[in-house]
Amino acid sequence: MARGIILVLLSSSMVMAGDAVSGVNGKLGYAGGSMEGDCGNNVFGSLSLPVARNFGFQADGLYTNVSDRDFYGAAGHLFWRDWDIGLLGVTGGAVHQSDIDSSLTALEGEYYLDRFTLMAAAGVSTIDYDHPVPFIDTDVTDFFGSLGLRYYPLDDLMLSVAYAHIFDNELVVGNVEYQVPIDGLSVFAEFARGEHSYDHALFGLQFYFGKPKSLIRRHREDDPPNIVRQILNGIGLFGAEFNERGSEYAESHDTSYTGGGYGLEVTLARPSDPPNIIILP
Repeated sequence: MARGIILVLLSSSMVMAGDAVSGVNGKLGYAGGSMEGDCGNNVFGSLSLPVARNFGFQADGLYTNVSDRDFYGAAGHLFWRDWDIGLLGVTGGAVHQSDIDSSLTALEGEYYLDRFTLMAAAGVSTIDYDHPVPFIDTDVTDFFGSLGLRYYPLDDLMLSVAYAHIFDNELVVGNVEYQVPIDGLSVFAEFARGEHSYDHALFGLQFYFGKPKSLIRRHREDDPPNIVRQILNGIGLFGAEFNERGSEYAESHDTSYTGGGYGLEVTLARPSDPPNIIILP
């Protein structure tokens, strides 16, 4: 059934091709490195389709393994775009792990100004842990907002910086991407720093499927940024606050604390108790 739906979407897009997306296209990427002090591996991808004149749809997916935990995410974008002006659309997605769920729904926009792209998004983000703890709210719904700037000194080289407000915390992300002479293949590096000492440093590559073109044209004629990676960043940022508050709580209550990466595991033990009493699985 799923294959049939995909075939219908693909065939209908051929008939209704518009200017929002140059044609059926996609990308598949991998990023590895340090995520909150742990080794993280990320596989992500997107598929973009023209659905009507000046309108397009994109589906995003993500798999991440970090701190011996598996995260799965999916999202969608529906947007209007003019290649000479910019993009305006709605997006929504979610990331699931066995002990946590997080989602994001937002309006997103891009404005193209020569070799600069201005980006903004605003909406609502949620995070929900399966088990409550005494030191932080584990079922949160909050405003999400982001601002970003991309600059292309060369057609195949992008430098970007972005600011995001997630779960009442601040995050700054820097990115550099270069499309190598092998058509469709790019390499990139991403660095992030947020409140509560959150950070990550990722290095990877991605392959673009579709018509041969420069990197700047791919970004403006094909796929918007994968929103699931933003949701994952929010989980990591909230996890950094989770661990910081958990450590402070343990110290004030004369207990020891061990927090798992991305704030999903807590061990609290008093000196008189048997060691390694698990409060959260």
